[in-house]
Amino acid sequence: MRLKSIEHATIGEILGKPVYDDKCQLLLAKDIVLTQNYIDRLKLANIQCIYIEDELSEGLAFDNIIDDALKVRSIATVKHVFKDITERRSGLYNVKSIDVIKDLVEEMLSVIYDNPGTLYCMTELMGSDMYTYNHSAEVAILSMLVAKSMRLNNTFIQKIGIGAILHDIGKMQISSDVLNKVEPLTSEELKRVREHVQLGYDLLKDNDFISPMSRQIVLLHHEKINGSGYPFRMSGDEIPIHVRIVTLCDIFNAVTSSRSYKHKLNADEALELIQAEAIYELDREVYYHLLRVVNIYPRGTVVQLSNGELGIVIKENKEAQTRPTVQIIRDKKRAEVVDLMDHLTLFVSKTVEL
Repeated sequence: MRLKSIEHATIGEILGKPVYDDKCQLLLAKDIVLTQNYIDRLKLANIQCIYIEDELSEGLAFDNIIDDALKVRSIATVKHVFKDITERRSGLYNVKSIDVIKDLVEEMLSVIYDNPGTLYCMTELMGSDMYTYNHSAEVAILSMLVAKSMRLNNTFIQKIGIGAILHDIGKMQISSDVLNKVEPLTSEELKRVREHVQLGYDLLKDNDFISPMSRQIVLLHHEKINGSGYPFRMSGDEIPIHVRIVTLCDIFNAVTSSRSYKHKLNADEALELIQAEAIYELDREVYYHLLRVVNIYPRGTVVQLSNGELGIVIKENKEAQTRPTVQIIRDKKRAEVVDLMDHLTLFVSKTVEL
């Protein structure tokens, strides 16, 4: 199985994972053979990427820490809670909604502890219309993984997970036309988007069922350690560590996600981009732990090696993630196996689309 952009999908390919619509209902099931009609339906639903099974990726399946069923249920839960909290403008909160979020975080955390060796790999199961909800669930998972890698205690990690799920709730009060705008934002539109941190905090500030730490994440997750962030231009140690964790995971997921107006970066490209920002704007220790938990080259990833040959990743190397085991591709078929740990002059140049 391998990930493929919908623009490169072809008739006759087999769907490797199910695809869901903006109501979290099944749009196309796993193992369906793609027809032009199906491809058109996927594009209409703003699906940017799909997983396919083909001869090249036969027998390859990456281990994901959160299975598809929990992922879809998580997104549906986030969508419901966001709308519920946003619509309760009187300040009377539905305790059940907050409990649902806490239960979801506990379930995610339980799965994380039950799978200590599994790396983070984002899955694309829905269209870009569901971005805010999908993004919130993904940032929560990744933030808790990073916090666990940093050996923070369980209660602390739970509060980070809740804050991460709710970090973008303020965007529910901003027009989708602005959030999904293809053209550059005007100064007024950019100002409005930046207000989402205060809008989200205002929704939650009087909610005693959510910890101050979680609410702090909602308000401060766009602050940068060099003082260039917002809303308060805080810097250095003024920004709490739980906020720094979610800030970096937020950026990583945003740049590796498919949107209607931009192509996603692969994990290796995103980490390289963030590494430059970690020098001045982000927490370098958090970045180090992000590197430890993210699956840089999942099985099924097609890569170009430094000698110009193409290969498909057949096994990750958790101790040295930039040096996976690949199978060389010739004439769109798999040939000899190369373990990059045994060929230290050979390395991955980039990921490619086939």
